[in-house]
Amino acid sequence: MLNQIIQALLASAGILWKSFWALVFGYTISAVIQVLVNRSGMARVLGKRSWKQVTLAGLFGFISSSCSLAAIAVSRSILVKGAHPVNALCFLIASTNLVIELGIVLWVLLGWQFLVGNFLLGILMIVYAYMMNRFWFPKQLAEKARQHAQIRHQGKGIQHNKSLENKNWWQKLSSKDGWRAIADAFFEEWKIAYKGILIGFIFAGLIYVFVPTNFWDTLFLQADHNIPSLLTVIENALIAPIIVCLICIDSMGSIPIAALLWSKNASFDGVMSFLGADLVAATAIYLQVKYYGWKYAAYLSGLLYVCIVAAAITVHEIFALCGALPVERATLTQVYKFHIDYTFWLNMIFAVFGGVLLWLHWQNKHVYQAGNTEQYSQQEVAKS
Repeated sequence: MLNQIIQALLASAGILWKSFWALVFGYTISAVIQVLVNRSGMARVLGKRSWKQVTLAGLFGFISSSCSLAAIAVSRSILVKGAHPVNALCFLIASTNLVIELGIVLWVLLGWQFLVGNFLLGILMIVYAYMMNRFWFPKQLAEKARQHAQIRHQGKGIQHNKSLENKNWWQKLSSKDGWRAIADAFFEEWKIAYKGILIGFIFAGLIYVFVPTNFWDTLFLQADHNIPSLLTVIENALIAPIIVCLICIDSMGSIPIAALLWSKNASFDGVMSFLGADLVAATAIYLQVKYYGWKYAAYLSGLLYVCIVAAAITVHEIFALCGALPVERATLTQVYKFHIDYTFWLNMIFAVFGGVLLWLHWQNKHVYQAGNTEQYSQQEVAKS
């Protein structure tokens, strides 16, 4: 048993090692985009339901890419401030599926097909969510959910650095304040996501060692002369979100487990469905209930589940039609095997770069705290 636990932890550490530079790189890009793009007035421009506003919601969600729980909070915020519920939903989908850092890590661990497939999955989920709400939209239920969210809101919303509001992108990138803001955003991204990342990588190692292969063969049907390929595609897409719901994993934490599922012969659409399902995890559903009440949370969860399954199947069929379905299945042993190669040197470079950003964040934090202390002292002197 002890040897198996050690093997599982080594597997987890190896997969994390393989992905480390991509995580730092992705979160850096995400932080830079958040600082360069001014998000003020987001809710105001998302007040109407149309393709234009849905596209903007997807763009804002891409800019605000984050873990599912943080994305739900931001989506609630823009809904309270006046965004149409459909636009808030599309923003939510984009901010958890059109994620730069997630795509980079997918490319590193699984290949370009999974990177492209995941972005296509997010876009299709937005399209399907919009189309389904065009046919039927529970307006009264959504308005009650907005009122419920307003009570819970407590004045919190999307924040941005006010000192950079009137500066263009070059002025932000070439100023100390700009890089301090990037460092702060980088820190906040890691602060929100690190638990989910660690849980996901540890789960992947434990599942790889302790769950037998025949369990996955039973769970995910595979096409043969008795089972049609279309049936396996549908079954794999239907079952994957249920796994996410049970293990309560977020978007970044789901990547190593997705790599595990692919190595255990899950279909391409099953892996896609798994990657898109973090918004129907039990923790995400609980938060939706807390914000909107159980009726609207049930509506959102059901709608998201349908969109996830439909989008995953569509992505699979598009890749099949183009003859681009991935066929190579590397075992996790091959994925996490340690070498002095490009991964080693990229990890060293990005460890230094990430360390510099964290140093800037802590320096900025100490300067801010010192300024507040001095201001408080001056106010006390003035009172006396």
